[in-house]
Amino acid sequence: MKIKYFYAFIIVITICLAFLLLKKPGIDIDAFEELFWFSCTGLLIGYGAQYVSNRLLVVAWGMYCVGLFLDVLDDILSKDTLPLLVADTSLKKIGLILTCVVLYNVIHHERKIIDKLNNEIARRKKLEEKLSFEANHDDLTQLGNRKSCFENFATLSSKYPYLLYFDLDNFKSANDTYGHQTGDTILILISNTLKSEFGNDNCFRLGGDEFVAFSKTSPESIEMLREKLIEHIFEFGVGVSIGIAQVTSKESPDEIMHRADSAMYSDKSHKIIRQRPRT
Repeated sequence: MKIKYFYAFIIVITICLAFLLLKKPGIDIDAFEELFWFSCTGLLIGYGAQYVSNRLLVVAWGMYCVGLFLDVLDDILSKDTLPLLVADTSLKKIGLILTCVVLYNVIHHERKIIDKLNNEIARRKKLEEKLSFEANHDDLTQLGNRKSCFENFATLSSKYPYLLYFDLDNFKSANDTYGHQTGDTILILISNTLKSEFGNDNCFRLGGDEFVAFSKTSPESIEMLREKLIEHIFEFGVGVSIGIAQVTSKESPDEIMHRADSAMYSDKSHKIIRQRPRT
């Protein structure tokens, strides 16, 4: 409601000034231009002041508007009658300078807020990526976990026609003999070998000492692959059993995984395990 009174005040003042200008003989058209800008500025200030929280900016606008008002009065009254008329240009300049200073501070403050928000967004995005990675990867080996394996099964099986299933032989014994830290080392070493052989995104740890990998080709020799895998872990008395299943579109992921698992158990008789304990 207050804004309506302000609008009415500006309009009444404008009409009064216009009447006085028309009554004054030999008035210049520039005086009406000054009156026009005073009226427009006053109405805009009244409208903008509702949405501006910075009071100094409103004061700066007010000073500029008063300067315009004095500009109009300068065409009606003499400076001897109203000495304040000499301040018209000064008030406009001060109002304009204050407006620029306040707007600069507002922009600077807003940019700091935007930078802070961008940093917060980047932090949240990084946290989401971290949480997503942790939800889909094994914490110890950094391989994809069982959940990730089945979520990506369709995509990977369309590119890689062979699924290889790996199980560590004698792992529990080695873990009990040399300690859990050594057991973790064995799992990390076998994971690193799988990654270098099949690629980071194609290998998964299903849990415990069981792993799977997707491959474009079937290994030429199971024994050669086994030798590569146990190269860094055979001294702990640990071997690897390997099962291979060809992926077909007619079977579900569970069925293909079951065939690979069965083939791995059939391979349990083929072990290359160091007989003497590590010293």
